[in-house]
Amino acid sequence: MHRIILSIGTNFNRESNAELVKGIISEAFHKVQFSEELLTEPVGDVLSDKKYLNFLACGFTEDEPEQIVAKTKQMETQCGNTELLRKEGKISMDIDLLKYNDQRFHESDWSRDYVKKLIKQFEL
Repeated sequence: MHRIILSIGTNFNRESNAELVKGIISEAFHKVQFSEELLTEPVGDVLSDKKYLNFLACGFTEDEPEQIVAKTKQMETQCGNTELLRKEGKISMDIDLLKYNDQRFHESDWSRDYVKKLIKQFEL
C-alpha cells in the first residue's frame, strides 16, 4: 500500500462540495483521514475573489501516481467542475496529489500557509 496526501480546495458551493468529495475520496482510497478545513484567500492570477475552502486528505492506495491523478480529475468532474465554471472563476473542486509515499508533487503548494499548517496533522 502507498500512503498519499491530497490537497483539496473549492470556492463554489464550498460546504456541499466539500462533503461530496469527502465521500467520494473515502470510497476511492483506504483508511482516509481528513484535516480540518480552512478558509483561504485566492492565490495567483485568479478570476474570482471568493475565498477557498481548503483541506487535506491522507489515505492509502495500491494505485500508481498516474492512476491517482486520473481518479482525482474524475472526482473534480463528479463535484461539478467544468471549464465554463472555471473560466468564471468558480472552482467546484480542485484536487492535487501532494505526496505519494516520500515523493512530493506540486512543489509550489508546499510553501502555502494552509498546506504547512494542515500537513502537520498527518506528519509522523
